[in-house]
Amino acid sequence: MILSGHQPNYLPYPGLIGKIMMSDKFMYVTKVQFERKSWQNRNNIKTNEGATLLTVPILKKGKFDQLICDVKINNDLNWRKKHFNSIILNYKNAKFYSTYIDFFEDLYKKDWINLSELDIYIMNYIINELSIKTEILYDKDFYFEGNKTDFLVDMCKKTNCDTYISNKGSENYVEIGVFTQNSLNHKYINYIGTKYTQLHGEFINNMSIIDMLFNEGATKTKEIIGDKANYQIGKLNLKLE
Repeated sequence: MILSGHQPNYLPYPGLIGKIMMSDKFMYVTKVQFERKSWQNRNNIKTNEGATLLTVPILKKGKFDQLICDVKINNDLNWRKKHFNSIILNYKNAKFYSTYIDFFEDLYKKDWINLSELDIYIMNYIINELSIKTEILYDKDFYFEGNKTDFLVDMCKKTNCDTYISNKGSENYVEIGVFTQNSLNHKYINYIGTKYTQLHGEFINNMSIIDMLFNEGATKTKEIIGDKANYQIGKLNLKLE
């Protein structure tokens, strides 16, 4: 059984959803430190001016070491109206605009308090829209011990999985030897993407997956992120070349 885990991301990029698709089980990891200027509260959409970040403002005064699950949104700023208007403006001419705009209208009408709840709501919608059958797990239902690699090993053991998938960016802290010492396997993947239909000029890779959904729809999006040719996939228990 293959496990992957990740912090909830706001309007995630295709590679994260692809990693979930390649896993038998996926864990939302929220009981770890929030990273400022990360994808946990922002992501890029395609506009006439190129890639543009949509950022969810958070309450951060005196909260430097807060866990992701404790991060509160700063609703003194009218971010919901700004984000919804940006989506309307930049995707109103997309082929699948009418398919998805109602979801976003409903999304931005809600009074979101916790950042992780907002992120998970969006990610679960995308997972369901793409009919991904991966079992979704939540770290609030578990108690994991250890730091970094030991934490991931404990996740595998407590979810009865024998293989863990990491992104290439995890190479700085994942110790593959710790997995093998515990009779577990590890594999790296790296989403490299491929061109698809986009509005607003030349193609830009690694936009939020909503860019792909608005322009290509669910069937084509699932085909793209499920195609292993669009990834670097490492050999078992080795780093990516």
